[in-house]
Amino acid sequence: MIADDALFHQAFRDSPIGMALVDEVGHLLEINAAFATILGVPVDQLVGRHFAEFTHPDDLKRDIELRQKIAEGSLAFYQVQKRYVRPSGEVVWVRATVSDVGRHRESQPTLYAVQIEDITEIRRTKELLEHRALYDQLTGLANRTLLLDRISHALERHALRAATVACVFVDIDHLKVVNDSLGHEAGDTYLAQIAARIEDSVRPIDTVARFGGDEFVILLEGVADQDAALRLATRIIERVEAPLSFAGHELAPTLSAGLALAEPGIGAEGLVRNADTAMYAAKQAGRARLEVFSPRMRAAASNKLSVEAELRTAIRNGELVVHYQPVVELATRRIVAFEALVRWQHPQRGLLLPDEFISIGEEANLMVPLGALVLHEACAFAAARPLFAGRVFVNVSTRQIGTADLARAVEEALETHGVAAQRLVLEITESGILMASQAAHADLKAIAAQGVELVLDDFGTGYSSLSSVLQNPVSGIKLARAFTLRLGDGSTGDRISIAMASLTKSLDMYGVIEGVETEAQYLRARSHGWTHGQGFYFGHPAPAEQISIDTDGTIHMSAAAPNTASSR
Repeated sequence: MIADDALFHQAFRDSPIGMALVDEVGHLLEINAAFATILGVPVDQLVGRHFAEFTHPDDLKRDIELRQKIAEGSLAFYQVQKRYVRPSGEVVWVRATVSDVGRHRESQPTLYAVQIEDITEIRRTKELLEHRALYDQLTGLANRTLLLDRISHALERHALRAATVACVFVDIDHLKVVNDSLGHEAGDTYLAQIAARIEDSVRPIDTVARFGGDEFVILLEGVADQDAALRLATRIIERVEAPLSFAGHELAPTLSAGLALAEPGIGAEGLVRNADTAMYAAKQAGRARLEVFSPRMRAAASNKLSVEAELRTAIRNGELVVHYQPVVELATRRIVAFEALVRWQHPQRGLLLPDEFISIGEEANLMVPLGALVLHEACAFAAARPLFAGRVFVNVSTRQIGTADLARAVEEALETHGVAAQRLVLEITESGILMASQAAHADLKAIAAQGVELVLDDFGTGYSSLSSVLQNPVSGIKLARAFTLRLGDGSTGDRISIAMASLTKSLDMYGVIEGVETEAQYLRARSHGWTHGQGFYFGHPAPAEQISIDTDGTIHMSAAAPNTASSR
């Protein structure tokens, strides 16, 4: 035994920390049991062997350099995190402290004391946390933080090169349909499969990141020009959009995508923002397409942001007004209902129609306060006309149904204005019925239970089947104006009109044909079996103050200039 001191020997032997005495060349002279356990080698098989045999090759050079500094006297000791490799090939991380303990006897060489602690689990935890900070947990792709860092470095690398950098911003179309029909767990699996397809479709030098939700960003490096970037992006999209079998269904995913190329002086955030703007243009143009960013898109996005801010102010300041268009009984042309149609009385631009702001309200999550405003205005309109026995139709957004608790909002509006539920009708779009979640269906049933009728608006323009109508408490159908315009064509328009009128009658519903603008359309609609109609032929939308009711129930509407781009 080199160490004569009994206390030292006992502490060395029994220490829970791995300890070893190493000569100046690097041979292991004495080793305790804890040291041997960490290396995965018995004590008697370690004595005399060189520490380099167990040190990870990537750490060996640093170890030798630090030991040399101790030998030179420039370091008294050093502490590092390093890796040992066990005979099994398993890598063990340790915290190693190496110090010069001098010579035990004059005739002996200098000794080094080595202490090691196993920190493998600590390192794994640290690496896991670092991975989670930079990678998406669901897909394993880079996250927003890592993506922006890589774009920044890519822009720096390519600043002085002929090749450039491009970004593709991708949104999965209609993922909500998968979530609502198959569940969110299935939706996550579906999303992960698409993510894997995207990653398999790019080049090794490219980066794919999940930006959030159903959005992905692809960093394309070393592209020659816009045409080259377009070819790469198109190839990726085509591969991703190939049909796939999922949960017993044959699905054909589609992507809305935007492409943007680096500009002089642009940063990572700016490049991604440009690609996002182009993707939004693709969605606005009908989805399932690729758009290339242009400066005019930036101007449109800026205008949209401005309108969004103004719309928020308009809701607070009471700039939104409601006009009312009559719904008539075709047999008598008697007004039996009014549809409440929102308008924006803009202080500078005048009266704005829904087409100019509703889509922005939808995207900005403003439909709940906007919808509540229209509900209260419609109920106030009905309350102020107790002699009017008809009903008021109100359009509701899918964003108001389910999570926003539309049933409660309806009940509150009715109670506030003292209006019977039977005087209110809610119009829901066909696509809204198709995409309704379980919570939304429950909300609709609660509304129907109050006595408020539900009507399917713009029927024939969406994707729903007859079963989707029957699964919901729908009392009526409004045929979309697009079909009314084709009345008298002796072909598809007339056949659809006749079939829809017959459908409403067979289901014991009432039907309203929208967009009636001429006497010929009116006569044709009656001959097809429609009982109710709406359109410019019967009256334009008008403010509430222009509509009055006599004591005998006669309705008077002051002459109003057309204020809508399309006839309901």
